[in-house]
Amino acid sequence: MKISIYGAGNQKFYIEELKLQEKLGGEPPFGGGAMAIEFARAGHDVVLSEPNRDVMDEELWRKIEEAGVKVVRDDTEAAKHGEIHLITRTFSENTIKSIKNILQHIPKDSVIAICDSTPVIMIYSNVERELRFMRKDVGLVSMCPNAIPGTGMYSRYVIGHKSLDGEEYSTEEQFNRCVDLVKSINREVVIKPIDLVPLITGLSTHITTVTLSGILNYYRMKSLITEDGEKISEREVLYVLQTISAILETSSIRGLIKALDVDLLIENAKASKLLDEQEDLEAAIHVLSNLSKEFSREVEKCEVKPISVVASQALVEEIRRTVGGAAADGVINRCKKKFLT
Repeated sequence: MKISIYGAGNQKFYIEELKLQEKLGGEPPFGGGAMAIEFARAGHDVVLSEPNRDVMDEELWRKIEEAGVKVVRDDTEAAKHGEIHLITRTFSENTIKSIKNILQHIPKDSVIAICDSTPVIMIYSNVERELRFMRKDVGLVSMCPNAIPGTGMYSRYVIGHKSLDGEEYSTEEQFNRCVDLVKSINREVVIKPIDLVPLITGLSTHITTVTLSGILNYYRMKSLITEDGEKISEREVLYVLQTISAILETSSIRGLIKALDVDLLIENAKASKLLDEQEDLEAAIHVLSNLSKEFSREVEKCEVKPISVVASQALVEEIRRTVGGAAADGVINRCKKKFLT
């Protein structure tokens, strides 16, 4: 297959700052560079687009090129090549601009695979116009490695193209093309709903893991000291998460910390440590107790904006019931775009 990869990975950062070899094993190049080598060695026709040659030394570039990878500096050139387009660059404000540029040049029926933990739903909502009116033939897939490619822990890809509400972001053929690509390099394929892929891959797993651990320990504690049913505990967890989410959405992380009053939160959290198993609570208290002075000053300056705490899925259902049809879909899609604005 013809494969285009966007982003070789900042090898100097991986090697010198993150020290990936020491922590996770493997050998450079890591990230997009490693993927390019692997796909080329499996017999695919690979083009790697990287405008900044300084992200790695010439020895690593030679390693990539000797594997049969064509290296270019222009995304447009790479876009004209592939039937599968792998976006490996860390998400930034330029990602949407880059995808819109790629969409102007990629061959018919191509599929764009997002290879970091950026939610495809967020990306789709910001390129929906282009996909609906200019490039209906192009599909979007989430295709995230379980670890940074090239490291010792890298062994599988989590892939998705259908959302939990049944929406499809690519055709079955485009999705299977990505599955076949992963199988061709003897990596395991794990298929998940496209909404869930960002929760269980990449750096986002830190948030998911810590949050889920806290919820489960909360359930355990509640079951030991009260007779509340699980349904009551779920409602309490839902309220906490929805409130945190609402403040974060309107007032940023600094506004959230200011609204919660971190000193009061720490004091009360210490008083709620009743079980030896609540090690996650101890770790959280340690983090909150060691905020930098500069960050704390920024928190004090932050404005906490008004919010309405609601159960989000109940609100969605109410909109569908009272508004209905295309109008309801329009409201919901516009709200999805708010993740990036």
